[in-house]
Amino acid sequence: MVSAKAVAVCLTVVVIVVIIIVLPSVLLTPPTAQFRARFMKKCLEFPEEEKICESVQATFEQAFIGKDERNVTEGNYCPLFDEFQFKHPCDKTMFWSKTKDLVHKLTKNRDSFITLEDTLLGNVLDGQVWCGKAGNKEIYTKCGSGEPNPVSSFWRAASTRFAEYACGNVTVMLDGEREEPYDSNSFFGSVEVPNLKPTRVARLTVVLVTEKNGNQCNKGALMKLKNMLTQKGIGYACKEVEKSQIEKCIQESSPRGACEELVSN
Repeated sequence: MVSAKAVAVCLTVVVIVVIIIVLPSVLLTPPTAQFRARFMKKCLEFPEEEKICESVQATFEQAFIGKDERNVTEGNYCPLFDEFQFKHPCDKTMFWSKTKDLVHKLTKNRDSFITLEDTLLGNVLDGQVWCGKAGNKEIYTKCGSGEPNPVSSFWRAASTRFAEYACGNVTVMLDGEREEPYDSNSFFGSVEVPNLKPTRVARLTVVLVTEKNGNQCNKGALMKLKNMLTQKGIGYACKEVEKSQIEKCIQESSPRGACEELVSN
């Protein structure tokens, strides 16, 4: 007969064995598997068909896996954007700079405006970090910060294609509380504005988010933006909207179109 003490010892051994077996498998889960799982989960939630998600993931990985991260440029992502082009109505394009959280609260569950992060690739990769290593087939999520790198190159390529795709009347939301709301060195200023096509875009409307209206549309850098667009043959408009108005509209789940009218020209 086995004593109660012996049973207790055996159970303790079993528990220890389980811990020894299980913990290393958790600790050693490769970043590659974790990244791929997140990618697929977000793609399917977009929602998108599984076969499309698998194809998107494969083409995306070809851009950087097995390459030194400093050698991954915008050109590496050309096949990705050539194969999986934007499909949203191009006249609903919404750019932003320094207003990310607010603009995405506005566009969430609404289809009147579409930001880059509301598109398939933008949605799946927003907030993600990735890189590869030469001669290695793994995906890493702890990467260097030097330029170029796989993440910044992706967003530059995405921003370029997003701007080239824009058409009709498009919008940008800027922070009117900044000394100069328009920053020519931002992604919007250095990538998206130069790639707006006058043959496709009729007008850009700047929405300045302010704490209180105060003729912010007359700030110097915005006049430079206006002149730049005029020279390209693109119309320009600017309006100020108090942040509290936008937040109230979002929180109250105002009728369809009400929030959009608030920021439209």
